[in-house]
Amino acid sequence: MDIKQLRSFVHIAELGSLSRAAERLNLSQPALSRQLNLLEEALDTKLLERTGRGVKLTEAGQMLVERARVILGDLARLEADLSAQRSQVTGHVHVGVPPSAGIVITGALVEALRERFPDLNISIAEDLTGDVQEGLLSGRLDIGILHDGMISRSLHAEPLWREDLYLISHPSKVGEQETEIAFEDVLSLPLIMPTNKHGLRAKMQETAFRAGRPLSPVVEADALRVLVDLVHRDLGHTVLPRSSLVMELSTGRLRARRIINPELSRKVMLSWLHDRPLSTGGKAVVDTLRELAGTIPIAPTD
Repeated sequence: MDIKQLRSFVHIAELGSLSRAAERLNLSQPALSRQLNLLEEALDTKLLERTGRGVKLTEAGQMLVERARVILGDLARLEADLSAQRSQVTGHVHVGVPPSAGIVITGALVEALRERFPDLNISIAEDLTGDVQEGLLSGRLDIGILHDGMISRSLHAEPLWREDLYLISHPSKVGEQETEIAFEDVLSLPLIMPTNKHGLRAKMQETAFRAGRPLSPVVEADALRVLVDLVHRDLGHTVLPRSSLVMELSTGRLRARRIINPELSRKVMLSWLHDRPLSTGGKAVVDTLRELAGTIPIAPTD
């Protein structure tokens, strides 16, 4: 039994599928099956049972996955502590951010890192929440910013800030005194929403489900600039945090109404793999993000 086999087994257990785990780990399915077979042989016990819909854990497999998460977490902390002993902050750190959070913090992050750690190289990838999470799980990204919701148990996740969600509309559709709108009324409007890969869409669907109402967008678009352009063309309404539209709202190009009954908000989360220790550069990025999160004019987390 080795660490690579344990890590692979945790991914298989989480996804319930060898093919999906192989895709996440950038392995062929036969290679992943060999790792699983070697692990079962080393432990002399069956860990998974094949079903028509994937795989499920045996009793021994459930015990192993719980212990494996503890072992991998301890190993990651040990490696991170040893890495932290190196004083010079160098290397290359890959960070993934969703568009709305990127507008808020990317510029300040890069500015701070260039000033404090000039020998550190950083790459910023702007992508949807779901794609950022997959980038972390596959190892393509070192650090990610996600929105709360269905975050993988393989990821460390801590809150950075909270942001309220607003209905964004063309100015002609909003009265001068209108600053709020009930969620029920939002669902009656022609909505332009991201696809299901986006955390905001999941938040809206969950709230609509609780209200016993369907969520039926008239247009789906994942790019923030496309959402904004379509609303500006008066083709519908969308839902976003105010922080992602500072210029459009300040110039009156768009109007925002806070959604109430219920109020909608989400937490912006800082995340990385439990079993992949942060390098010295990664720790510098994480510490800088934590510091910056306390300075931006957005609601703090609980």
